[in-house]
Amino acid sequence: MNMGDLVEIRVSQLAEKTIPLKELKKWNIFSTIDDNFLQNIRIAHVHGTFGFLITTDDVVYAIGSGPIGSLGIGKSESVPSPVKIDTLCGQFVREFFTNAKASCFALTKDGRVFAWGSNLLGELGIETVGIITTPKLVKVGDGAKISQLSVGFAHTLALTMDTAEVFVWGYNHYGQLGLRDETNRSKPRNATSNITSNKIKQICSSQFSSFALTQSGDLYSWGHNATGELGIGNFIHSNIPTKAIFDTPIKKVINGPYHTVVLTKSGEVYACGSNSEGQLGIGDKTNLNVLTRVATDVEIIFDDISSMSKINQSLAKSKDTTFAWGEIHKGISFNNPTELNSLNFPHPMTLVKKEAQFMYKSLCASNYEEKGKSVLQTLETAIGGPGTDVEFKVEGSIIKAHKSILILRSDCIARKFSESWNKQDGQIELQDVKRDTFYALLYFLYTDKLYCRDVDFDTLSDLMKLADQYRETDLRKKCESVLQKQIKLENVFTIYKVAGECNAKVELNTITFVDYISSGDLLDKANLSGQEFLRFTKAWAEKSKNSGDPN
Repeated sequence: MNMGDLVEIRVSQLAEKTIPLKELKKWNIFSTIDDNFLQNIRIAHVHGTFGFLITTDDVVYAIGSGPIGSLGIGKSESVPSPVKIDTLCGQFVREFFTNAKASCFALTKDGRVFAWGSNLLGELGIETVGIITTPKLVKVGDGAKISQLSVGFAHTLALTMDTAEVFVWGYNHYGQLGLRDETNRSKPRNATSNITSNKIKQICSSQFSSFALTQSGDLYSWGHNATGELGIGNFIHSNIPTKAIFDTPIKKVINGPYHTVVLTKSGEVYACGSNSEGQLGIGDKTNLNVLTRVATDVEIIFDDISSMSKINQSLAKSKDTTFAWGEIHKGISFNNPTELNSLNFPHPMTLVKKEAQFMYKSLCASNYEEKGKSVLQTLETAIGGPGTDVEFKVEGSIIKAHKSILILRSDCIARKFSESWNKQDGQIELQDVKRDTFYALLYFLYTDKLYCRDVDFDTLSDLMKLADQYRETDLRKKCESVLQKQIKLENVFTIYKVAGECNAKVELNTITFVDYISSGDLLDKANLSGQEFLRFTKAWAEKSKNSGDPN
């Protein structure tokens, strides 16, 4: 079957999860739709005054009002209730994209692209110029499967699934297609060779500029640059992809209309370009042509960033906290990242134009399924896993860990890295410590949990001694708590002996001296020195004195 063929998707293949009703109700355009209908939605998209919905049985609907052709249902400009888009039903669309001219795209799960709406400048990638009123398949290359799309004012970028190639088409007045000229293209053209030989992992676009991020974290940009959004150190338009002036590896890039924001792999946020509303977050409203770190009152490690080519606003998330800067409301703007959790990250939501909401990306039911591993669950298996950058050699075995986690979690280890460990090249070899004991220490620093069996008294003893050596009082307390909980008649002396060896605080709350002495076989089996027996007797006597119990 050719990529250009329609594909029938069986109902059994479809996701049964739905978007929570409360999430759909946040969007004005869906507020008049019956709840019974909305309870069956797996994909939703809003673009100002119109939007799209997909049910769990893969029926696609349009709703609202927009320019002719934007709804994908013929020449109708307004439908107050959901109306089917027959061409898209059964195609398993996973995302919608809409540009400023209401040119619309649907990307399917298997990498096909459908397009409809305005095609006056070739932005749909279909050779027929004019208004396309129903979805048509876009042929990219020789039937390449597409993993990502990005739309500017009237130009489009596509990233292929298998080869990570970039295809471009549409309006090219500022060289935003990266083809070394300013000629519009109505058919997708491969621009990869003009960008870089490195593999590309992300594409995005502002109104008239384009961006490609490589696997290694390098950013290439081209197109409109009057406000410095390309980050190449000048304000000159470029029809040639150029590497941004930035040395730190980048994790993600996003765009506003004329500004660019990047998130580094270390969690820092930088921006450049237009700053008319403070959207660069640098404390003033000066345009910048190189990426500059946003200004925050305290050191913040960010997890994600968001912006849209329709709004002079930037968003960033740190754990469960959302920060915003730029235009927040009509007449109100922030020049610095400001905590504003009323925003529905990553969507800009209603704060700027309450009557015209826009989604950063489509809502998807899969985003509301049970989450995968928590951070703690991930850390439980992180030792020796991806991203390790330090090796310890203990009893001939190698333990790989993450230096940054250890430094953050242990002041003692942080000092060792800056002093004695800093002098060791390659592996850090540790003496006079057991491999399992040191692993248990690292596991505690990663998870706040003990890595040993409760009845493994020898390991607990060694771990408490190591906790003292690394000044981890919380680890010692956890070990003492385990010993306390394990006290039974048959092991009371063993536990108390272990406690004595490492100066652990263990109380004889439930076992009496008489109980133990009267159990002759236990006493006979115990390997008691006179000093140890004396210590045990004194502890029992002290406990009896305090409780008033003569037993």
